[in-house]
Amino acid sequence: MTLKSVQKMSKGERTAARIMDVAEDLFARQGYEGTSLRQIAAGAGIQEPGLYNHFGSKQGLYESVLFRALNPMAEAMSDQLNNAHGLRDYTDLPSAMTDLLLEHPQMAALFQQALQGDPDSLGNRLVQGWLDSLFDQGMRSIDNLRGVDADQETLALNVIAMFNLVTGYFLSNKVFASLVDGDIQAPENVERQKTLLRKVIRAMLVN
Repeated sequence: MTLKSVQKMSKGERTAARIMDVAEDLFARQGYEGTSLRQIAAGAGIQEPGLYNHFGSKQGLYESVLFRALNPMAEAMSDQLNNAHGLRDYTDLPSAMTDLLLEHPQMAALFQQALQGDPDSLGNRLVQGWLDSLFDQGMRSIDNLRGVDADQETLALNVIAMFNLVTGYFLSNKVFASLVDGDIQAPENVERQKTLLRKVIRAMLVN
């Protein structure tokens, strides 16, 4: 979110955005069940009852956090599915997803919670619903690519590999910092990652 867009927001909208920023970070670190509205309110600098001026419940807040971050990804996948004509359109998609995740890097941790955690957790079920939709779009997208002839298992492995390459990057900040004492989310490193993604994805789709 740019400074200009923030300045155009009303006071209530800025407060709601701040609440979601805090909630997103806490949910990613502690999980849905491990995070309380009291913690979120304290982090946002408001009293807990004030949360209900913006969100009707903890679930409603969580759903808003997910929608804010993941709906742009779903729209990007849909646009790609409807408008892509050649290999370049597909090799550029993971880079676009990287840019979107860069705005909400904590989503990578929420993805891992949903995939590896308790499948009956409400938070994990909500994230899994989004993932199922994104994976389905990815499958249909590659399946429509001319020149790629693969069975469903191979398509699924390609989609999973793309997902892991993009999201795994944002889970590796500590490893990167320990190796080179740097920030993996620094612009120059993100550009290096996107260049690598294009090469890897192209190789995956061509072979």
